[in-house]
Amino acid sequence: MKKSTSLFTLIELLVVIGIIAILAAMLMPALSKAREKANQADCMSQLKQIGLALKMYANDQRGWFPAVLDGDTVSVKTHNTPGLGVLLRDDYIETPKIVVCRSSKHTVPQKSGEKLAYEVMLENDTDTASGKGGNKEICSYLYYGAVNSDDATAEHGIVRDKNANHKVLGNVLFGDSHVETISPGKGTPWAEVNNYFQMKKPGPEDDYEDILPETKNDKWTKSGNQDD
Repeated sequence: MKKSTSLFTLIELLVVIGIIAILAAMLMPALSKAREKANQADCMSQLKQIGLALKMYANDQRGWFPAVLDGDTVSVKTHNTPGLGVLLRDDYIETPKIVVCRSSKHTVPQKSGEKLAYEVMLENDTDTASGKGGNKEICSYLYYGAVNSDDATAEHGIVRDKNANHKVLGNVLFGDSHVETISPGKGTPWAEVNNYFQMKKPGPEDDYEDILPETKNDKWTKSGNQDD
């Protein structure tokens, strides 16, 4: 007698493929959310490493955080990518990967022609507060440079996510080296909810503005937080 063989019909095969597609669609949001959570944690870790590097740099520089000099004066390039480039140049951070958040589409600073990665960072002019410049941007963080570590406290923001790195929330490195996630929820721009980490004077009687360097960081302040 011939053995009977059971084969899938085309309809049964399509049904199985359809079920698999539905299950995959149901799992994708959960997997995407889990990946973003991992990226947020990795971002916090990177900011903590930057915070440690800033403290080590300040210990060697009479308390001052990195600045880019133009002769004997502090250059406007002190802020953001160029200031963090000083840490790479002076070996306080080992790799430029530390300045790029995995949630962003930013490009890790790398050698360009004869220019080393830190030189590319020192000359960078692709910073945007929004962080929506994609792979044109080589840094995921905004830095407020030339502040003295003795003045920077747990309320003073030093390095923070660009606005769109994690969409509705952002990580901020404060002057005491702790990292905090600012998460006001949908509908409220996270980068505008706290005057302290914006490095902006909250009120007329507050002397917080006294610690700020002469060169203004327009990208850090509320007025500079709009999409570029």
